[in-house]
Amino acid sequence: MTKEKIIQAALLNFSEHGYSGGSLAQIAEEVGIRKQSIYTYFKSKDALYLTISKQAMEAELLFAKEFIAKYQQLPVEKVLLPFLQSFQERFETIAETKFFMRSIFLMPQHLEQQLSEQTYIYLDELERLFTDYLKAQTLSVSANDAAIGFLALLDSLYVEMLYGGSERCERRLQAGWTIFYRGIKS
Repeated sequence: MTKEKIIQAALLNFSEHGYSGGSLAQIAEEVGIRKQSIYTYFKSKDALYLTISKQAMEAELLFAKEFIAKYQQLPVEKVLLPFLQSFQERFETIAETKFFMRSIFLMPQHLEQQLSEQTYIYLDELERLFTDYLKAQTLSVSANDAAIGFLALLDSLYVEMLYGGSERCERRLQAGWTIFYRGIKS
């Protein structure tokens, strides 16, 4: 029970402050334990961060898989556009999503190898998921090329969510979607 409380408190702390600004003392205070007690469950701040990163990645993959499974019979514009729109809302309301995006783009340098490995697991799985979905669609490009292009659009939205805010993200979404959709359907 205490381990889960530590994970939840750390998730909120790191999603707001990043790795460098994250504080084990604040996490311990939030849980109602002493800072040293965290080490009973996690070897280090790095171990805690990597645990949360893996859980957040798995949660984001699960969301994508469930989303596609639920709507896989629908056409591209009824699936992929709402998927992109959901990420902006998820970033603003779900700590795991915000943490995950921060951990992808704002990696602590000393954890770069481990976090990059997790990131590529996520990206490779998304590419497979969207390629499989797009194989059943009538497209002007290969399903794999469309999936890769879609992920490039998703990446650009991540950047705007982290650095530009909601308004800039919405503008990029609308312009990016229009170009992407015309490109795969022409």
